[in-house]
Amino acid sequence: MATTNWVADTNKWKLPEPPEWFLKRLFDFDPMLVLVPSRVKAKGSTPAYLLTRRRQHSAGLGDVAMLDNKHPDTNMCYALGVVPIAPLRFNRNVNTFTEAACQSLIADLKARDVWAVTGGPTGNADKLVDIIEAQEEAVKVAERKSLKDRFYHMGRDAYRSLKARTGQRNKRASDFHGVAPTPGGKIILP
Repeated sequence: MATTNWVADTNKWKLPEPPEWFLKRLFDFDPMLVLVPSRVKAKGSTPAYLLTRRRQHSAGLGDVAMLDNKHPDTNMCYALGVVPIAPLRFNRNVNTFTEAACQSLIADLKARDVWAVTGGPTGNADKLVDIIEAQEEAVKVAERKSLKDRFYHMGRDAYRSLKARTGQRNKRASDFHGVAPTPGGKIILP
C-alpha cells in the first residue's frame, strides 16, 4: 500500500518515515490525517512530526493569515493544503512508534473529536456549548470546594496561633524531644 498520509516534505531533520502499520492505523481511523516532519525544532527537545489534517470544509489558512507569517511549519501547511493539529511528542524525546503510542494517540484524537459530539458540519453546535459550559461549572465547583477547604485549615491554624499567643496553649512539638526546659527548673539571672 502506498502511504497517502505521509508527506516527507523537505525533512530538514532527517526524521525516519513512520512504519507502514502506524500510518495504516491512522488512515483507518481518519483518512484525512497526514503526518509531516516539522521544519522547526522546539528548544530543549528533539525534532518532531507534525500531525495535520487535509482541508475539507474550510478554506484553511487564508492569504490574509499568511501575509506576515514567517513560521516555517505554518508556511509548509499552507503549501501542502493541510491544517495543523499538533506536534507529536514522544516520551523521553525518543521518536518511537509503538502500539501503545498509536492507541494513546487515537484515544486522544477521539476525546478531542468535536464532530462526534456535534454531529458534524451539519449537526447541532449547541451540544458542544453545553459540554463546555458543564466543564466550566465543574471547574468552578472544584475551585469553591478547594477554597472552602483552605479556609477551614486556615481557621484551625489561626485558632491555634491565637491560643498560643495568649498563653492558653503552651505545648510545642519540641517539648517531647528534650529541647524545651523542664518546668520547675532553676532560672539563673545574669
